[in-house]
Amino acid sequence: MTGRQTVPAGDGVRLTAYLDGDPAAPNTVLALHGYPDNASMWDPVVSLLAATHRVIRYDVRGAGRSDAPAGRSGYRLAQLAADAEAVLAATAPERPVHLLGHDWGSVQGWYLLGDPRLAGRIASFTSISGPSLDQVRPWLLRELRAGHLAPVLRQLAHSAYIPFFLLPVLPELAWRSGLLDRLLGGRSGRGSTRLLTDKLHGLELYRANLLRSGSGSASGRGRAGTIDVPVQVLAPSRDRYVTAELQLFAPRPYVRQFSGRTAPGGHWLPVSQPELVATAVSEFVARVSGDQAGDGGPPG
Repeated sequence: MTGRQTVPAGDGVRLTAYLDGDPAAPNTVLALHGYPDNASMWDPVVSLLAATHRVIRYDVRGAGRSDAPAGRSGYRLAQLAADAEAVLAATAPERPVHLLGHDWGSVQGWYLLGDPRLAGRIASFTSISGPSLDQVRPWLLRELRAGHLAPVLRQLAHSAYIPFFLLPVLPELAWRSGLLDRLLGGRSGRGSTRLLTDKLHGLELYRANLLRSGSGSASGRGRAGTIDVPVQVLAPSRDRYVTAELQLFAPRPYVRQFSGRTAPGGHWLPVSQPELVATAVSEFVARVSGDQAGDGGPPG
């Protein structure tokens, strides 16, 4: 069963959500896409998960069929968390969902885990190629204090594109000219179609959240806190933008129930390896749901 639904956000932005699978399925997955994609990048994974799960995804504000906010502040993580809350209230109000994030969708996912408005709404989190902004600096400092310079230098090299994205005007010109399409790839892969507006609007994700002092955690302190939700990380072995070391080791001090592994593939793992991602999510959801049922907790 598939469908499309318009969800109003608190600031007047209208979000477009997509519903797949049986609404009566025992587990629901909420998939968050990254930059410069829209929800269609999840198509290969959804086609596999929807046979046994209900799957919800939506175009993040400024992407796909969703509206763009009027200003840069509309892209801050706190507002993106409010969007997720609105989508869940409209599409899955009855029970917790299993979160799946890629790239900036995963960055949002980490933020959602610490947002008190979503306490009890997330049963598990699968993260791909998107670290918590609050965990990056502590990891870098831990590595430097331990004398591990190589992983720090590797991640800095992988992040070399970020200062360019923070510049005014030039990134937009590079997208419009096709230069960034040639460097990064105009499509994330099969089943996914990027729009120029996705590329232009999404630059504000970087500017709204990385030009501020700290990422601004849900607590307002800008610090990583303890996470009780079970988390698994799938770290692509050939990711051009986020090293496996950052993905796998930055969260460990903060997550009570953590599992992680590298996966063969590049940054757009959900597109290049949808079977791997769908299987990993299905197995993790089943394990978490079984553990919760065994502990007398709510089903996922």
